[in-house]
Amino acid sequence: MVNNNLPLYTLHFINEKLAEHILLEIAESSFIRRNIYYIFYWGKVTLQRYFLRNIHEAMKIVLITNPRPDTYRVYFSQATSHRKHHLTMVNWWTKRKRLFNHPTLPSSADIYKDFKGKLILVPVIHKPPWHFVRYENDSFEVVGGRDDKLLSLIAAKLNFRYKYIDPPERIQGSTLSSNGSFDGVLGLIWRREVEFFLGDMALSWERSSVAEFSFLTLADSGAFVTHAPDTLNEALALIRPFHWKVWSAIILTFLVSGPTLYALIALPNLWQPRFLIKSHKKLFCDCIWFTMGLFLRQSDKQPSKSNKFRFCTILLAIAATYVIGDMYSANLTSLLAKPVREKSINNLIQLEEAMIYKDFQLYVEKYSSIHRLLENGTSIYGRLWNLMTTRQASYLINSIEDGVKMVKDFRNVVVIGGRETLFFDTQRFGPSNFHLSEKINTAYSAIAFQLGCPYIDNVNRILMAIFEAGILTKMTEDEYEKLGKQQTKHIQNNGKQLDITAESRKIIKVTQYNDKFKAINIKMLQGAFYLLFIGYSIAGKK
Repeated sequence: MVNNNLPLYTLHFINEKLAEHILLEIAESSFIRRNIYYIFYWGKVTLQRYFLRNIHEAMKIVLITNPRPDTYRVYFSQATSHRKHHLTMVNWWTKRKRLFNHPTLPSSADIYKDFKGKLILVPVIHKPPWHFVRYENDSFEVVGGRDDKLLSLIAAKLNFRYKYIDPPERIQGSTLSSNGSFDGVLGLIWRREVEFFLGDMALSWERSSVAEFSFLTLADSGAFVTHAPDTLNEALALIRPFHWKVWSAIILTFLVSGPTLYALIALPNLWQPRFLIKSHKKLFCDCIWFTMGLFLRQSDKQPSKSNKFRFCTILLAIAATYVIGDMYSANLTSLLAKPVREKSINNLIQLEEAMIYKDFQLYVEKYSSIHRLLENGTSIYGRLWNLMTTRQASYLINSIEDGVKMVKDFRNVVVIGGRETLFFDTQRFGPSNFHLSEKINTAYSAIAFQLGCPYIDNVNRILMAIFEAGILTKMTEDEYEKLGKQQTKHIQNNGKQLDITAESRKIIKVTQYNDKFKAINIKMLQGAFYLLFIGYSIAGKK
């Protein structure tokens, strides 16, 4: 790789036949870069059409001819933005006036600021919200998307026309063989069959070996989506507020309060006997039984009428009423209003445990950047890849959209991919059905160009301008707003269907959060009836 380095110039004094072979070798060996100039001295021989035919648009070919003594003409392959396989005279040299133009070669930024209506073929893949493609038999139609708008804006600015084409595998592409050959869209760019691809192309070291990338079009992160955790059984709602830490404190209070009351009665009576204690064992048991009845709101005969005993009883009653009782009631009310759900899977460690112990299955979009990350990853990524390949019959999906549909239908399916794409698809198919994990890694997307593309700097200027102006973010938000206007959510409200239209991505999030709250109903209180039934059963036996 020689990108971002000083320009490299090579001068060839050869015949026309050898020059044709050199051009073929440059293309086959992928020696086309933006900073490499190939200079050929042609002499007085006329230009051959085979030589011109072998010039790729990304090649920087300089041809010097000598039509007559002391006169030289300079031709350049990138002197026009709309013609292929063409050399245009850009300068000439005479002994009297030397070079007529300075600098010797024109700037690519000036040449490619206007494509003069040139037609460019652009591959497209269905991947909401970046591109919405409708496939029908052997035809397809692009019906919108963020990157469709972005491409239209760039085309209008640089004055070129574009036509969408359907790539063979309908995938972004990844290496398949040891020689580094690529398939999918990246394969088309690598073989120079198309000039660029715009559509959530994640950057990676492997992909940078076959394509050049523009300024960022998306700063995303990796994530995975699982089925929404189910609510826990309401029959246990009465005891669920008592966490194990609460139970330990309650048990300790029961164990300490009874002996404490016994000590307040028995110890002062040992120093100054005021009444006769017939049985210390019976007094101890009465104190324990009294404290239990006090906590359970049961009236019982007091073991003593001393002031110290009464003061301790008041403290226990206040603690039982205002501390334990009120806290329990508040926690129980909140849990009934917002029922407790199963523990969600939020990170890769929890995902690994779920795949080992709960038989969860992880799926990834084939030939995506996340696919390569798992396949070539180490540590947790390597372990996840090993579980996928050894325990699952299949682990690849054609698109994130297909994977999200699987997650909706099956509780043990997990799909990993770009968080922004996953979020959009979960909103499309009902956010209440899914749970999106935490961010697991940072990923950036950009436009993929041929190696040596001469107009990538012009595109970068446009991208940076619309990024700084907030237009790129607004384009993304518009897709969520469009989704909100098209999607109708049905929420149960007092037994009636209420239709709510989400106006934006922010409202979608708020609605998703509010859907978790429910009004208290008889089903949520079934635990109280079970407890009452158990109490009556025990009382009946006695």
